[in-house]
Amino acid sequence: MPDLSDTDIHLEFVFEGDLILRGYINRIHAPLIVEEIKLRLPLEGRTALMRNEMQITLGISKGNAKPTNTVKRGDISYLPLGDSLCIYLEDMRTYSQVNVIGKITSSDNDLMSLKQVRRGSLVHIKMV
Repeated sequence: MPDLSDTDIHLEFVFEGDLILRGYINRIHAPLIVEEIKLRLPLEGRTALMRNEMQITLGISKGNAKPTNTVKRGDISYLPLGDSLCIYLEDMRTYSQVNVIGKITSSDNDLMSLKQVRRGSLVHIKMV
């Protein structure tokens, strides 16, 4: 488990079907985006797994802070183009720029269980 700091916001993602993932987002990576997410917690979104990336609709309508096209397995990012939070199942290059804001801390097995989540399922995201 990585060192967590006081700028980390610890999250729990509870997917339909009882899959629970834990992770964190960090204000240092994109302060305005992370603060907007924090203000709206707990929140609920719909899921869509596309190209080994789980997208969760947010509805915060923010732009880019520190955009990149390179992500690692377990990264959590904000995708302005789709106004979504994304969780990545593998290292990859994204089609559009994203803001990496955190990391899933659950096991790799739990992370890969995202492949079983049905498109359009609800996910509840809360602070822990």
